[in-house]
Amino acid sequence: MSLLGRYKQQPGENRKRGVDYARFLEAGEVVFTITAAITPVTVPLLTTPSIIIDAAGKKFAYFVGGGLNGTTYLVEFTVTTSLGQVLEDEIEIEVEEVT
Repeated sequence: MSLLGRYKQQPGENRKRGVDYARFLEAGEVVFTITAAITPVTVPLLTTPSIIIDAAGKKFAYFVGGGLNGTTYLVEFTVTTSLGQVLEDEIEIEVEEVT
């Protein structure tokens, strides 16, 4: 697993970010499926309501929204490819209300 980044956002935001796997994939290999697991579980939840694989199958975009003020979350993406690779990468999201 590798940590792809650390981000801050406010609880009311729904932010789009992206991940590029082009340099990790073989010729002709594409991203096939992606799941996201978020810890800790809080009320309100931090969510990833959308994960979108680009048309070339080399990148994906994801949205992150919600969460409990003052909480740092770990979002773990599990990516499978057309050749059977399984890649696990993480991001940290610190939710902080700016007043």
